[in-house]
Amino acid sequence: MPKLSTAVLKEKKSAIEDAARELFIKQGFHATSMRDISKHAEVSLGNFYNYFPTKEAIFESIINGYLQIIDEKLRHIFMKIDEPLEPENLRKMGEMVGDLVNQHSDFWLLMYIDVLEFQNQHFRKMFEGLADKFRTIFADKFVDASDRGDLRTGVDGAVVFTAAYMQFFNYFLVEKLFGGNQHLGLNDGQAIDCLTKIFAYGVLSEEKISKFKTPASP
Repeated sequence: MPKLSTAVLKEKKSAIEDAARELFIKQGFHATSMRDISKHAEVSLGNFYNYFPTKEAIFESIINGYLQIIDEKLRHIFMKIDEPLEPENLRKMGEMVGDLVNQHSDFWLLMYIDVLEFQNQHFRKMFEGLADKFRTIFADKFVDASDRGDLRTGVDGAVVFTAAYMQFFNYFLVEKLFGGNQHLGLNDGQAIDCLTKIFAYGVLSEEKISKFKTPASP
């Protein structure tokens, strides 16, 4: 059998990954066999093992490819944010997170498969130490905001930004993957505005907050 070119090998491997991804999403990882994937990819079972020794190796290859794409797009998002705690930038992040979720729905579906069938073994690194990562990315910005007195006493800017980031993701994941159908009773733009106001300005009025600061009468 003649040796296949690198381009052909890459094309075959990509076809196997595409077939596996469709089947994993449709019927789950454990319910999908190597034979199912080889048939769907139109690759003989004997030849199939020349590309991937195990089913988990295919899963890991798919996820690693996606993680590189998502990491690059997240870096692009953070490069566009100059003041991470200001309303305009929080809203911008919400919009870009929405685009990211909508453009790569398969990635997030695979994440839930990983949670259910692998205890989040492969996606865990996306969330480990997330606040510390943001604290590193925006170190000077968070320090400057604190020095200017922009933050309430005891509020950690990195934690606020992380919470906002995760909430935007949660909102769009519910809308995109779980049929949320405006689960906040708002369209996407209105939801981004509302969440931005919550994280930038808080929930309670100044009058209400002042009551908590006033010592109770004896």
